[in-house]
Amino acid sequence: MDRIVSLYWDNIDPRVVKAQREVFAHFGFVIDQRERTGLDHGDFLDGYLAEIAEDDVALLMDIDCLPLNREIVERAFAAARAGRIFGCAQSTGHVDPDRLFVAPMFMAISRRVWDRLGRPSFRPDSSHDVAQRLNEIAAAAGVEIEMIYPWGCIVPKWRLGEIALYGIGTFYRGGVFHLFESRKTPFSYVLYDVAEAVLTDRPIDYFALMEKALSQRGNQRWARRFTRWRKAIWWRRLRKRFGWS
Repeated sequence: MDRIVSLYWDNIDPRVVKAQREVFAHFGFVIDQRERTGLDHGDFLDGYLAEIAEDDVALLMDIDCLPLNREIVERAFAAARAGRIFGCAQSTGHVDPDRLFVAPMFMAISRRVWDRLGRPSFRPDSSHDVAQRLNEIAAAAGVEIEMIYPWGCIVPKWRLGEIALYGIGTFYRGGVFHLFESRKTPFSYVLYDVAEAVLTDRPIDYFALMEKALSQRGNQRWARRFTRWRKAIWWRRLRKRFGWS
């Protein structure tokens, strides 16, 4: 069976929960949204994978993450049924932004693969984010990991290796949107606007989202951060190209 699940706490705006549920329903899917306030994300995922049937595949979602088309969900399930781990790429800035992994914001995995790997925990630790250690164990065991990467975001905050910047309101190739930081960001409107566009079958107005975000920033700290990280990426590429130490 194909399953879709997301965890949320009671500090999440109910509109976020409603938007995710309605978007999946729009594409013909039912998502199991579980409110488990106080439960660690990794512990929740460990319990969920142990709970589902041996032949099941699961699409693990963050509550503020949405598919933008039906095809990306079907692609995720097909990859998981074929024995791959599939989903959105992420890195962990406070650990190592160059260590990319499929994060359970949008991650498809089969129960069978998880069992074969020895049921590694999704729990984070001092050197791994949620599901990052599982990714490393899977790669070492020869399990194919298929990542989709960001093509743009509304408010850049973090570096994804040398591939891209991502942040609040990130759009991933193939058709995934992730708000990030939905509990504390002033940019929650981005998720609502994206969900409305999907539900009404109209194109997303990226320019309008960017324009509104610029007016809300109030100062130039986001622009300075974007410039600093963009320079860091280009310096890394230049050093690699010319062999500079």
